[in-house]
Amino acid sequence: MTIRSMKMTAGVSLFAAVLAVGVSLPERQASAQVTAVPREGVAFNDVVTQRVKIETADPESRTVAFTSPTGQLVILPVADSVRNLDAIDDGSMANVTYSEVITMLNLRQKGPGAQLARKEQMGQTNKTDVEAGRFTLTVVAVDLAKNTVSVIDGRGGAVRTYAANSIAKQDMLKKIKVGDVVIGMTTPLTITAISPAR
Repeated sequence: MTIRSMKMTAGVSLFAAVLAVGVSLPERQASAQVTAVPREGVAFNDVVTQRVKIETADPESRTVAFTSPTGQLVILPVADSVRNLDAIDDGSMANVTYSEVITMLNLRQKGPGAQLARKEQMGQTNKTDVEAGRFTLTVVAVDLAKNTVSVIDGRGGAVRTYAANSIAKQDMLKKIKVGDVVIGMTTPLTITAISPAR
């Protein structure tokens, strides 16, 4: 009986000691936890003219909702200089010119599987990506003398050339080369012209 009691007492004491040590250990500091690496991005201003489907044009609030050729639903304010908003019918096709910011992300995406991940992203259109205005760009030219980079959307279309007019943008030019695939994000800003499409 005494041996059994001693074993039981020792077991309870050991359990209590482990519990006490666990409670007394300091919590991990937040800085010691794994944090996500922020995506570096460089932004370029652009002006785009597209033939789009008008979902709704509201002259009172001076906003227009349209579906872009890529399927993205865009709702934008209309500049005060646009006077013909009443002439645009809901459900019609129109030529819309608007300003936007293109942000190029993950400019040096490397590591195991990075090339495969980019290839897979190029081959499919994710609905969430379309809604967010996210897409892939392929670098087709880098001109360090003129500080410009030319890219083409992974879905096809025209080649667009952007001027690197800041130190951060010029630094980006030195890190990329023709054939690199980067992730782009569009942030549409304001409609500056709109007319019914013929």
